[in-house]
Amino acid sequence: MSVRRTNPVILREQRDDAGCTLQLRVPADLAHFPGHFPQAPVLPGAVQVAWALQLAASRLGTSPHCREMEALKFQRLLRPGDRVTLTLRLDDARGKLHFAYREGELAYSSGRLVLEPRA
Repeated sequence: MSVRRTNPVILREQRDDAGCTLQLRVPADLAHFPGHFPQAPVLPGAVQVAWALQLAASRLGTSPHCREMEALKFQRLLRPGDRVTLTLRLDDARGKLHFAYREGELAYSSGRLVLEPRA
C-alpha cells in the first residue's frame, strides 16, 4: 500500500510584514481524494482550512488551532492538479488569520479564522 500525501506542493512563497503568499499545486495523490468524490475528486473545505492554519503556523508563528471560523466562502472547487495562490494575513490585534485561495481573478475560498492563543 502506497503512502498518500496530505499537504500541498509549495511552488513559491513570498513574505511581507502582514503575512505571506504561497503558490500551491494540489497533488493528484492526496489522501483526501479517495471517497471525496470517487468520480470527480474535490479538495474538502476542511482540508483547505487546515492547510491555511498549518502553513500560517509554520511561517507566521501563529497557533495551528482555531476556535471559530468567520465569513467562510467556498466559491469554486479545488481539484487534483489545480494551481492556486494562498494569501495568509494575520490580524494580530484581533487574533484572526485571514486566508484566501485564488488564481488570478478566480476566487476558490476565503475566510477568517479566530485563532487559539499561542502557548
